[in-house]
Amino acid sequence: MNGLHLRAASLIALAATVLLVGSAAAQVTVLRGATLIDGSGAAPQSNVTIVMENGRIRDLGTGVAVPAGATVIELAGKVVVPGIINGHGHVGPAPRDRQLRQYALYGVTTTTSMAADPDDIVEFKAKQKAGDLRGARILTVRYRFTTLPGNGSDYKTPEAARQHVDEIATRGADFIKVWLDPQGGRIPKLSREFVAAVLDQARKHRKLTMAHVVELADARMAVDEGVNMLMHNVRDQDIPADFLATLKARNVSVTSTLAREEGMFRAGGGTADDPFFIKGLTPEQLAGLDKKLDTLTKDPERAASMRAFEQDKVNVKRLSDAGVRLGFGTDSGGASERYFIQGFFEHRQMELLVQAGLTPMQVIQSFSKNNSEMFGIDKDFGTLAKGKAADLLVLTRNPLDDIANMRTFEAVYLGGKKFE
Repeated sequence: MNGLHLRAASLIALAATVLLVGSAAAQVTVLRGATLIDGSGAAPQSNVTIVMENGRIRDLGTGVAVPAGATVIELAGKVVVPGIINGHGHVGPAPRDRQLRQYALYGVTTTTSMAADPDDIVEFKAKQKAGDLRGARILTVRYRFTTLPGNGSDYKTPEAARQHVDEIATRGADFIKVWLDPQGGRIPKLSREFVAAVLDQARKHRKLTMAHVVELADARMAVDEGVNMLMHNVRDQDIPADFLATLKARNVSVTSTLAREEGMFRAGGGTADDPFFIKGLTPEQLAGLDKKLDTLTKDPERAASMRAFEQDKVNVKRLSDAGVRLGFGTDSGGASERYFIQGFFEHRQMELLVQAGLTPMQVIQSFSKNNSEMFGIDKDFGTLAKGKAADLLVLTRNPLDDIANMRTFEAVYLGGKKFE
């Protein structure tokens, strides 16, 4: 074979390869006949067709044609909702994949890592962006500025804090977080000067900012210094009307973590006879559950924890009634002995938000529309719409009838692929 023939043969082989790759990449999956709750707050739509291709929603609606060659899944009688975005979670320590897989198996398609992540998070996130999704997508603060021993107290001055913001902002941090919690007076708080420096430096990198708060005074200070999000709710008193107005006027989002507050006195909020709770426990957690429950009944801080929980409920309703954007988060993850169960906590949070006075539709909006807007990812995630990521859940029962029906998911689609 001469050079010309060799070149022609190579081109034919290359063309065939491109066609094969293109065919695999263009695999189309269609979900047909379900009721759609898109997360925007709009009324549910019946008999909807959702066309998914290359990880995104190519089309959706009631009059959408099924593309030739598509894989069609009939969902008559089922309900489709957005995947759960957890706005306050913890992923770590390693292995990361196992934890993100557990989140996804509970219907959480995106979570946050709110304490610390090693440098490999940059490569990990890049792989996820390229479609390597072995569990929930991850957003990270990379590092939290706090006075907890060994958790950031090595950056003691505003100048040192600014330098560290520069480092993490260029090495994978999606957000910048300050941690304001005196732990009942046991530890000092970050100074206002320190907080102002961190938030100011974050803005120079165009990074959204968040503050872990407990007390109203700290929430006021953080908002005055320009924070974008309050992570946890105010739990020491009722939020007054003037601060509610300030939060709304400045477009500050607030994320209640009722599941976390309940978990401080009820070990995760689950019970030993609840299989939905038990499936999220490690063997060690399951073996130690009775002991943990007994320990919590004798905890000298139990009464204070219960008061914080009830105060959180009151303030959730006040925030909602005032029109402040409510994010959705739980504090799931973290230390395993705390029973803040990844995945389960998100469903428990939904039930507690309804107990606090929110409607099921408002809860769904909080984990989809609100969180995506809060984090600035609403162009690609959050509500279910044409062109957005195909992260969604298929339920057998309608969550608008009972938010506990969010537990009835029979399929989780992550980037247009059924997660198993």
